[in-house]
Amino acid sequence: MKKANRLSVLLFSFTLVSLGVMAYSVYWNDTYPYAPEVIIGCLAYFFLSIFYFILMAVWNTRKLNKYERKERVGTFIKWFAGLSAIHVLVSLLTFSSIDGYQLFTSFGLAVGIAFSDMIFQKKRSF
Repeated sequence: MKKANRLSVLLFSFTLVSLGVMAYSVYWNDTYPYAPEVIIGCLAYFFLSIFYFILMAVWNTRKLNKYERKERVGTFIKWFAGLSAIHVLVSLLTFSSIDGYQLFTSFGLAVGIAFSDMIFQKKRSF
């Protein structure tokens, strides 16, 4: 079992809490006087933590050996191709337009599936 980096887990939990505070201040508490500041602060924190998670995933992926990196890239390609094909089929069946920008969802999901455990990896254990 891989040990998680405490900072990553703490940032992830604070991200969820900040999104909850932002949702509360937007949807249920319209009279809150500092709502714009809370929303801007939560969004800034959210994007900074997402940037940190991406940076940690790239940093930890660099440490992988060639076989593991090749396996993860293969997993990414398979998921991206499969999700893109499903998206195109659903678009054809519903007669909606196929836009290239909509494939970013497939890309993001495939990256998340293939590399999400690299964010929380603390040490290499062989």
